[in-house]
Amino acid sequence: MWRAGVDTKFSTTESPEDDDWETDPDFVNDVTEEEQRFGSKTVEGSGSQRVLDMNKLRDDVKDSDKKSKEGKLFHVTPKYSYGYGGQFGVQKDRMDKSAVSNSYQYVPEKHSSQTDFKQGFGGKFGIQKDRQDKSAVGYDYSEKTALHSSQKDYSKGFGGKFGVQNDRQDKSAVGFDYTEKTALHSSQKDYSKGFGGKFGVEKDKQDKSAVGFDYAEKNALHSSQKDYSKGFGGAFGVEKDKQDKSAESWSYVGKSELHQSQKDYSKGFGGKFGVETEKQDKSAENWSYVGKNELHESQKDYSRGFGGKFGVESDRQDKVW
Repeated sequence: MWRAGVDTKFSTTESPEDDDWETDPDFVNDVTEEEQRFGSKTVEGSGSQRVLDMNKLRDDVKDSDKKSKEGKLFHVTPKYSYGYGGQFGVQKDRMDKSAVSNSYQYVPEKHSSQTDFKQGFGGKFGIQKDRQDKSAVGYDYSEKTALHSSQKDYSKGFGGKFGVQNDRQDKSAVGFDYTEKTALHSSQKDYSKGFGGKFGVEKDKQDKSAVGFDYAEKNALHSSQKDYSKGFGGAFGVEKDKQDKSAESWSYVGKSELHQSQKDYSKGFGGKFGVETEKQDKSAENWSYVGKNELHESQKDYSRGFGGKFGVESDRQDKVW
C-alpha cells in the first residue's frame, strides 16, 4: 500500500488561506471525562443525557405509520366527492367564483315573436324617455330647408358698405368715408420743431441734465490755486457743520484720571454717606430705620376685624350678610 503514493506529485502552490482542517490555533480542549463519554461539546445536539420515554416513542411511531398509510390510501383509492367540482365537492374555497352551481337553472331567451319591442328608448313607441339621447330629435321634428343664395340678405353683417351690425365691427377698422392723408416730403417738414438742436422749441421735452448751447465750461483750478484751508478737519477747517460731533477740537486738553487716593467715595446713592438720594432705591430703608418685631400671639387684638361676634370694623363688613 505504501508504493501507491510513490509516484504521486503534490502541489505546494496552495494559498495560505485554504485550510482543509479548519483548525483554531487558540483552541483549548476543556472537555471532561464524563463529557467525552456522552458526546462532543462543540457539536450541537450531541451529548444529550435526557431519559428516553419509550411510551412516547411508541405513540409517535404509531401516528407516523397511520399518516403514511392514509396518504398512500388517498392516492390509490379514488374519492370523487373530495374536490371543488361536481355536486358533492367540498373544497368550496377553490371553486371558480364565476362558475355556477348545480342548482343553477338557465332561462332561455324569448323568441322574436314573444319580445315586446315597444319597451325601449328608441323608435316611435319607446317609453324609456330617461335613456333617450338628449341631442336626438323627436318624430314631430320638421327640418327647415336652408335658403338659396339668391334668397339671402347679404346686406346684414358687420363688413362691407352696407353692413348694419356695427357692434361686431372691428374697432381698429376704418369706415368707407375714411380719407388717407399723404405724409409730407422731407423738404416740407419743419425740423426746427423739437427738443434738441439749436433751434428746438419744445423745452418741456428737453433733458433736464442737458446743458444749452450757451453753456461755457470752466476749467478746474490748479492745485496751486486751491484753498486747502476750507474743510471740516485739520487746524484751519472752517466747515463746522460737517465736523464729526464725537471728534475733539485742536484746543482739547485731556485730563488724567484721578488716583484711588484722590476719588471721593462718599458721593453715591448707597452706603452710610451717599448723597445722591434721587438715585436711591425707593423700597430700600435708610440707616436710621429701626425694624419693629412682630407681636406675639398673646399680644395681638383679635377683636379687631369686620367678621365674627366682636368685629369692630363695620365699614368693611359685607352689607348683604
